[in-house]
Amino acid sequence: MTELNHGNAFLDAVRPALAAGDAERVARDVRANWSVVEICALLNHPNVDIRRVAAMVIGLIGDRRQVGCLTGALKDTDRLVNEMAEHSLWSVWFRAGSKQATRAFRLGLADLAEESYEKAIVHFGRAADIDSHFAEAFNQCAIAHFFLGHWDASIYCASKAVKLIPTHFGAIAGMGHCYTQMNDLERALKCYRRAVAINPRMKPICDAIRSLETRMREENDSSGTFFGRPVSV
Repeated sequence: MTELNHGNAFLDAVRPALAAGDAERVARDVRANWSVVEICALLNHPNVDIRRVAAMVIGLIGDRRQVGCLTGALKDTDRLVNEMAEHSLWSVWFRAGSKQATRAFRLGLADLAEESYEKAIVHFGRAADIDSHFAEAFNQCAIAHFFLGHWDASIYCASKAVKLIPTHFGAIAGMGHCYTQMNDLERALKCYRRAVAINPRMKPICDAIRSLETRMREENDSSGTFFGRPVSV
């Protein structure tokens, strides 16, 4: 089967379940006929609809081994492919822990939703202790610390997530938020630029880059110096 026909067969097979909004059926139908590796290859298909659906489906059936192909899809010229790939990355990251770690992680998410940040930190810390490779446990712990104004602790936890997943644009941007709060604008800008180099369509981060560049330019002009460089987004 040619690449074109293979992609069309994939799209035809999942359309009924997609039209019904049945995610479980989509996952079941795909697993019965395609490997995740084959679906990752479809992220480079010339048909944009096939790329969109492939990016979405990987979020349903993929795991941490598909982070690389989904990260590459963030730079697709199509906005919806980017959005599907980003959503799928978060989905993969959120379920990448062991079963026991995931139970503690979910408790932390519930605490976070209720703004019980201290409790969330305890549960996310427990999840990370159970599964030291569970990057999202560290990232969500960083978020809880951020809401408490614990900038150094938040940066530390986010850096642990980035060490495990170097392309974790969320954790990298989170460090940028902390550095902004600490008025360390150069480090903040460095983090934001790094994040959009991975995921170019994060509008809030692109806006933050422009805001920081303007602020730094004004401050540096007043002191007779200039730091930083414009970023293309």
